Amino acid sequence: MARLETAGLDIDADDELDDEAWQAERETQRHHSRQTIESYRTAFVLFARWLERNGRLTVGTIQLDDLVHYTRTLRRRDYDLSDRAKEAREAGETNQRLSPRTIHSYTRPLLGFLTLAESFDAISFRTAAVRAELLRALPRLPETVAPTPPDLRRLASFYDRPQSEEEERTERLRLIRLRNAALLHLLFSSGARISEALSLNVGDVYRDRRVLSRVLVAGKGRREGLLFLRRPAELAFKRYLEARNNPAAHLPLFESLDRRTAGARLSRSSGWRIVNGAAVAVARQIELEGKHDEAALLRTTSPHTFRHFVGFHLLNEGVELAEVSQILRHRSVEVTRNFYARYKDVQLQEVHDQYSPDPL
Repeated sequence: MARLETAGLDIDADDELDDEAWQAERETQRHHSRQTIESYRTAFVLFARWLERNGRLTVGTIQLDDLVHYTRTLRRRDYDLSDRAKEAREAGETNQRLSPRTIHSYTRPLLGFLTLAESFDAISFRTAAVRAELLRALPRLPETVAPTPPDLRRLASFYDRPQSEEEERTERLRLIRLRNAALLHLLFSSGARISEALSLNVGDVYRDRRVLSRVLVAGKGRREGLLFLRRPAELAFKRYLEARNNPAAHLPLFESLDRRTAGARLSRSSGWRIVNGAAVAVARQIELEGKHDEAALLRTTSPHTFRHFVGFHLLNEGVELAEVSQILRHRSVEVTRNFYARYKDVQLQEVHDQYSPDPL
């Protein structure tokens, strides 16, 4: 766990930074996100409980097939390793089966732990011998397919104009609206992940009082990529940053404007509320137009829905899969193909219907 915590950190820290700035800098440098580290910690704790119950009290006593047996335990309905399962058992409730994804998240990180132990000659077997057997013991994961998104073009401009006089009553309320508009336009224009959008600083987007059309961002797995801003997004940012009196480059691009947390970086939950609040309001409007199915889809909109919308729209316009993969900053084209394979099948059917010959 110490290796995970410190992976990627520069040991020569800047002593002039205050505690808050130092912690923020550490999180920026760290190879793994805080959520990833905590999920690894959970996986390790559950495995350690299982080992202890089975008489494995030191690392050296771990056997070749222990990880496979542990995986099969997780697949049974009567598993009782987690605190939640223990509480359910004490309450007389029947444990629910873990989902395939949860079982994978509990077991796959343990290969890294065993590899580390092997590098110190702390175990008596080779991790490579476990890997193939573990893959057979793990449940098959369902195919990851992106859901069909609603049309978000109307939603993207929701905050461009005040919905009531109340929104313009004070300068702070006006600034909140302009910030929210900039966030929605960024998500709609670039298909950015919400974590990528909220990690940006002013200087990443705004230089010499000019909004950049290409923004460098550190994405998933710390891989660098580009966010592309179209003209409406540039205008939204210009209005927002001019209203902030052209803030310094090191400040968060999207900052909290609540009285209790003013100045802090906007949280993911706040970003979700901004998006969902606008989506629900637009859903009410289009429901009055008789578009009930579209309204139901809009009510489920999250920041990630914008990402799916960008992918679907680009593919619908004939953009190559490899180019869509680069725009969405996926790890590989295969990831993009897996997400949008079903949609590509629909597109292929349309091409087939249009160009296939008719019988004489």
